[in-house]
Amino acid sequence: MKLLSLGIVFIATLFSNCQDEVKNTEIVKIEFGTSFGMCAGYCTQILTVTSGNIAKVVIPRMDKNLQKKTCESSYSGYNALVSELDVDAFMSLEETIGCPDCADGGAEWVEITTAEVSKKVTYEYGKTPDALLSIIDELKRQYNTLDECD
Repeated sequence: MKLLSLGIVFIATLFSNCQDEVKNTEIVKIEFGTSFGMCAGYCTQILTVTSGNIAKVVIPRMDKNLQKKTCESSYSGYNALVSELDVDAFMSLEETIGCPDCADGGAEWVEITTAEVSKKVTYEYGKTPDALLSIIDELKRQYNTLDECD
């Protein structure tokens, strides 16, 4: 009987620890990026959103005359953006969806960082997974606002 009780306690503890890891919703950073493998110019662009700030990095490929550029701006929409994200749905996504950048179709990705864990999901350019639809328009709006850091 003691062995059965210990087994039940162990299993309950195991499941509660798994839930805590996924349910930690204190998001400290959201990143969104695009990349194109067969590209010349600024082929990789990364937007980082944190409380009060957005920053974008544009990274060239195959053009030695271009330099990596960074630009940033204040951002007051962070809490609203975070509140729109379904963290459980995001955490349940596969890390790679479809065939990102196959046949130079491009790739997009979103990475969510909490106080304890970080997860990145990469998918085909323009084919946003349903779990990200609630935040992708705002991320793309901010991404386009900063353009190529001109």
